[in-house]
Amino acid sequence: MYQSNQKPYTTMHQLTLNDQRGLSLVELMVAIALGLILTLGVTQIYLSGNSTYRQTQGFAHAQESTRFVASILNPDLRSAGTFGCLSRMGRPLDQIVDNRLNGGLSIQIDRPLQGWEYTGTSPGDSFNLPDAIDTPGAANWSSGTAGANLPASLVGSVITGSDVIITNAMATLSVPVDPGNPQNGNSINFLDNVLVPVNRVVLATDGACSEGELFQKSNNYNSSSITMAGGNVNPGNNGNNFNIDYEPQTRVYEFTAMAYYIGEGTNGEPALFRRLMTPLEAPQELVSGVETLQILYGVNTNGSNAADEYVPADEIADDDWANVVSIRFATISRSQNEVLVEENTRTFDLIGSEVSQGNDGDRRARIASSATVALRGVMQ
Repeated sequence: MYQSNQKPYTTMHQLTLNDQRGLSLVELMVAIALGLILTLGVTQIYLSGNSTYRQTQGFAHAQESTRFVASILNPDLRSAGTFGCLSRMGRPLDQIVDNRLNGGLSIQIDRPLQGWEYTGTSPGDSFNLPDAIDTPGAANWSSGTAGANLPASLVGSVITGSDVIITNAMATLSVPVDPGNPQNGNSINFLDNVLVPVNRVVLATDGACSEGELFQKSNNYNSSSITMAGGNVNPGNNGNNFNIDYEPQTRVYEFTAMAYYIGEGTNGEPALFRRLMTPLEAPQELVSGVETLQILYGVNTNGSNAADEYVPADEIADDDWANVVSIRFATISRSQNEVLVEENTRTFDLIGSEVSQGNDGDRRARIASSATVALRGVMQ
């Protein structure tokens, strides 16, 4: 009788199922452990990369703020004391310029600039920036050996620890006077629109540039003339008729008395500001994240047109402001957010002042910088 050697299907199927095996518990635990190690490694790489990126961005922001500060202050401070052709007359400006403005200027017209030193921030002093932004009273600043307080118009705007500087400067108008009709009553005529905003202060000289008048204009930005205002604006003029007959060679300049300081920005951060002082206009925020401004003044005492020494504002004799030929300034710029792993407890040397950051060592990135600027007008 024929007998088959083939095993029953059920037997073969049973053997196949018995041959299949899964992971053991030990193998599963090893796999989970390896997966966790890999995940932790990837996470650590991500966190490290993210921290490095945040620090890089923080320092980049501080560095960018530092560059903006330099790009603004360098040319503006350099132009202090530029009084056009009158600078070459060899006589004090207050002797050849008739100041027609009602009330005095923020600083005397014959001074290229004047500064105010915040108490306790001179070279050799140690100063800790406050935890919170504060705007102290005028007596916390002094100017000159006489110790003049901060101008009242700046009180409440300047934060603790910031020096203040006001510059006098003039910029030549790009449009020449109309030689065929230089003057018409209380207006000086030009060949095109002068593009000087209403109420700004200008200085006009006679044809020989031997004398001039400082006055406030009243007509619009796009006018082709400059009209002398009366006493109906602020500060206004003591009359609205010229005391000089203007000629085809007349030169006209826009005059600016500009203050620079650190104040509180719109986002609550400290920021570099400037403010037109005559006529008084609203402060203009320039660069956010600037914590302090320290200034020294290079005084020329021997007629060499070079600074013999650099001193803070409260060590300059009142008669020596006209002898300031250069400025040395320093700032600290910080990142917008806390990006460092550990608290930053650095102390910065700002042209002789030892300055520690606020918040008793927060985790913001900071960069200190300094520069020296020669006054172009004084060096003529």
